[in-house]
Amino acid sequence: MQDSRINYVVVGAFVAAMLVAFITVITMLAGRSGATDPYFTVYENVGGLKVGTLVLYEGFQIGNVDSIEPVQRGRQLTFKVNMEIKEGWKIPTDSVARAMVSGLLAAVAIDIRGGKADTVLPPGSEIKGQPSGNLFATLADVGAEFGELSTTSIKPLLNNLNTLVSQLSTATAGNLPTILDNLNKLSGSVERSAAVIEKSLLKPENVAHLNSVIANVDQVTTNLNELSKGLDETRKLLNESVARVNKVVDSNSGNVDEAMRSFRYTADTIARYVDDIAHNADATARNMAEFSRSVRQNPGLLIGGSTPEDPAAAKRGNSKKEGGK
Repeated sequence: MQDSRINYVVVGAFVAAMLVAFITVITMLAGRSGATDPYFTVYENVGGLKVGTLVLYEGFQIGNVDSIEPVQRGRQLTFKVNMEIKEGWKIPTDSVARAMVSGLLAAVAIDIRGGKADTVLPPGSEIKGQPSGNLFATLADVGAEFGELSTTSIKPLLNNLNTLVSQLSTATAGNLPTILDNLNKLSGSVERSAAVIEKSLLKPENVAHLNSVIANVDQVTTNLNELSKGLDETRKLLNESVARVNKVVDSNSGNVDEAMRSFRYTADTIARYVDDIAHNADATARNMAEFSRSVRQNPGLLIGGSTPEDPAAAKRGNSKKEGGK
């Protein structure tokens, strides 16, 4: 009896240990081990997403989808996808969470494309969601559109082409001899026209004139090329001359500035003494006027003599002396 109890205890412990190991393995495979931080994103369509869906960051598993809730935003129904992500995982603020399928047979997963912002989202924040295209839904839409196109456009087009070909065959079958006859006549007319052109336009003298014109055109082209080369050389010489002038101006800029400073100083000096110069010039003019008047009255002053005595003045002096007596 005691042995059976021991066996029951051992079997029970073994089953409990296996259950614990099984739960641990399932938890590790589901990515729910360790502490997590809550985040969420919003999609308009959650096809393929469910509780337990993997959450990846640049392809690396960092969590799972915890729940999906419908949220009414205005008149549009959206779905809030709550995620549990490894605690302390840094997600830049400009990151994007995109629902994607890595292969044809792979399950849908949420892949977070990391941004380049310096700041990170705190736990409980919203990660911007980006909807992904469904390959099979897209193929179904394309197939439906192609079927509609074939029904509404391609089939009527083929029917119109068949009708046109039938009408063309009927019309051609009745008028084929006439068409061939007209083609033969047209071919003969073309041959005669070619012969006339050959006889009239391709005469030896016309060919000679044409060769002369071509030679003249070649000569003109050669002359234009030489003229272009001459213009290029002239332009180079002008550029060199301008460069030399600029160099001369740059090298003599100091002398020109010094000359301008000297001229400015001279002009300022003349402006300060112009009143004295004008006064002296006026006095000199008066002295010259007095000198010229004296010379007119007594030209002998130029030789150095004294002013001659006026006889009339002498007589007037004598008469005054006699009257006094």
